[in-house]
Amino acid sequence: VWCRLGAISINKDEYREPIAQSIRERKEKIFAYYGASGVIDKIDGYTHEGKNLLIGEDGANLLARSTPVAFIADGKYWVNNHAHVLGLLDDTTLFFIKSYINAIDLTPYITGGFQPKLSQMNLLIIPVPFPSLAEQRAIVERVDKLMSMIGELEKQASERKDQAEMLMQSVLRE
Repeated sequence: VWCRLGAISINKDEYREPIAQSIRERKEKIFAYYGASGVIDKIDGYTHEGKNLLIGEDGANLLARSTPVAFIADGKYWVNNHAHVLGLLDDTTLFFIKSYINAIDLTPYITGGFQPKLSQMNLLIIPVPFPSLAEQRAIVERVDKLMSMIGELEKQASERKDQAEMLMQSVLRE
């Protein structure tokens, strides 16, 4: 079935709280401090705990996708006002929705010109497929396998690039 993201998740945005960098600098570095694109610092307190899906709320990355828009936070952590926080019923659905959000075009849900923004209202109306749990598991396993293969290929490409640069330097020296 298809449903809206807000119908299958628990929105936990109300617990988010930004802390200025000047204040964070004076804090003990214990818990991860999340922003729109992941961990940006550490801090001595937390606003959330458990496993939740974080989705960037604003910034160029919503369109550029240089880092994943959706990511999972686990344990105790602080979330600022630049990432939405969604709880889902189980880990399989959490990973499934994360993969889905990272795969789709969010442009129809993004507002703002200079500063792209994915409002809470627009986030929660995104239509999502909601297959059976068994089907979600199969999809998540396949995506994980493919992402692992991509990671290995990127590593190999980087190593080959380094080797090519070393070879080029060797040729230039001769």
